[in-house]
Amino acid sequence: MKSILYLLLIASIATGCKSEKQKQTELIQANEKLMFNDTSKMLNQQVALSQIELYKTFSEKFPDDTLSPQYLFKAADVAHGMRKNKEAMELYREFLSKYPSHPKAAASLFLIAFVYDNDYHQTDSAKIMYKQFLEKYPDHKLAPSAKAALDQLEMGLTDEELVKMFEAKQDSLKKNPN
Repeated sequence: MKSILYLLLIASIATGCKSEKQKQTELIQANEKLMFNDTSKMLNQQVALSQIELYKTFSEKFPDDTLSPQYLFKAADVAHGMRKNKEAMELYREFLSKYPSHPKAAASLFLIAFVYDNDYHQTDSAKIMYKQFLEKYPDHKLAPSAKAALDQLEMGLTDEELVKMFEAKQDSLKKNPN
């Protein structure tokens, strides 16, 4: 923790003459380097929590900057990775609201459905969001995953049942290739 504070102090001294946006960007970049331990590649929880706040603050202060959508999406991803699902959902929704035509908007919508499905186990909400994703982004690279997840939910299959069904289908194709 002391090393993080020390790095932040040095960063603030070194950036004394820079614009607020430039200071924020450099702080974010420095913090990104500290999020994962160099040897174990384990996430430093405290650094990650502060990084989420840095991303959000930048996005709020500079909403029209080209980095803002990236930072907001990263904030949501880090929150999701830390199992802070409520915050991740809020951030993915904020992303969709602020940047509906951004290339990552589709991924945000998919991840909302995914969190409903896999983290909250709210089948009805997940179905709605997967359907919304498929209607809006039928040709997106995540569309097959959304379709498979939706099919699984609509059939009421467990993951184990789905795997067995897939294996049976693969066996059938091997025996009857035509």
